[in-house]
Amino acid sequence: MFTVKFGLDYEADTILQLRCRMLCMPNGSIQHRIDCANDPMVVQKAFQDHINSIFHYSDNYQLITSMKCKGPLPNISNVSKIQIEDETVDPQFLKNLLTTYPDCHTLSVVPDIIGELPKDSPFFQVQDIFVQPRCGPDYFHNFVGRNMDLHHVAFTEQDVIRFLHKWISNEAYHNLETLSLWTRYATNGGNPINGDMIRQAVEFERYDPNEPEKRPAQYVVESCPYVGSIPGKYDLDERFVEIKRVNDGKRAFLYADGVHVKLFVHKN
Repeated sequence: MFTVKFGLDYEADTILQLRCRMLCMPNGSIQHRIDCANDPMVVQKAFQDHINSIFHYSDNYQLITSMKCKGPLPNISNVSKIQIEDETVDPQFLKNLLTTYPDCHTLSVVPDIIGELPKDSPFFQVQDIFVQPRCGPDYFHNFVGRNMDLHHVAFTEQDVIRFLHKWISNEAYHNLETLSLWTRYATNGGNPINGDMIRQAVEFERYDPNEPEKRPAQYVVESCPYVGSIPGKYDLDERFVEIKRVNDGKRAFLYADGVHVKLFVHKN
């Protein structure tokens, strides 16, 4: 318990219940969190102003938020990364969040999303998206950004084929760099995805071990939609086939088997 006063317009001697935590993130960075039981937005703004007055910080912010915070969203500019931590979240909250922070390019959603996201939702405009809870194929069908990672998505081979055909014909997904889909069956040992069916529906080129120089040895994923995550490298070996966009010959590398589908678009 602390007795504090935040500015002349805030009640003096207000008792705030604060809990301070220090978290070590996967990328080695440290996060300091302060949980406040009452007036969290007022406390947040006061701490932000105090930090800015000391360090004169003007760079982009990472915002970790929750639907449990009542009232208006924090008045913060230059928010580039958002992570939502809660039990559930609804489409209206996502819309309000992304409308309030239109410069957000990275979104990480940990809680279940209750309700359908409309096709014109600003959610699909975000450049880098990570979604941990269950979702459907409309999430990647409606995506217009660069990188999407879905961890519990229900989809069929035809859903993936439809997506690939639109990318190959240059009908959609012009800005796509990476797509990673994990089926809902991944956690219980299922094997529902027929990779051969997906590959047979598109024109592709297999990896030639006698000519490994025809493709990059690795694909580097530089963007990390999950706040605090680490960039990854993937070997483009015989597990990946190469597909091309018809109008400009843009190359991409496709992995489809078991419970996982990955698509990496070549950067050059």
